Amino acid sequence: MKTWILAGTLGVCALLANAQSLPDSQTVVIPGGRLQTIELPAQRHFMTAERFAPFRGGYELANGQVLYLRNASSIGAIMYARIDGQEEHRIVATDNNSFVALDRQLAMRIDLRDDGSVGGEVLMLVPAEKLASGDIVPAHVQSMGLASR
Repeated sequence: MKTWILAGTLGVCALLANAQSLPDSQTVVIPGGRLQTIELPAQRHFMTAERFAPFRGGYELANGQVLYLRNASSIGAIMYARIDGQEEHRIVATDNNSFVALDRQLAMRIDLRDDGSVGGEVLMLVPAEKLASGDIVPAHVQSMGLASR
């Protein structure tokens, strides 16, 4: 009896191990990744003003607001971002096309495509809000896609 239980257990383990190791033709790679949180990187990605230049300008967000990016230095990119008329946030590069605000209020990934179109997303920290009913909506991170440039 013990032999049958052991054989059955080993058979199930073998099936599970086989299911975990699919051939490359059956695996899925998700390009670009999604922003999940607004975190400062352990190590910043240095970006010159010249490399930042294609990112400068306004980007319409899916919710109708506009993300504006600018820089204030011609040597090393001292970069800033703001949404509509809100306060400006100093940002640093975390990758070739990703940025995060030093105050952890914004994070963005901007995909500049060869055909001139733009993709990506923005994470924005929305502060806690007290509703007229007295209920409190806690602070949360809102994700918005880029609509166009």
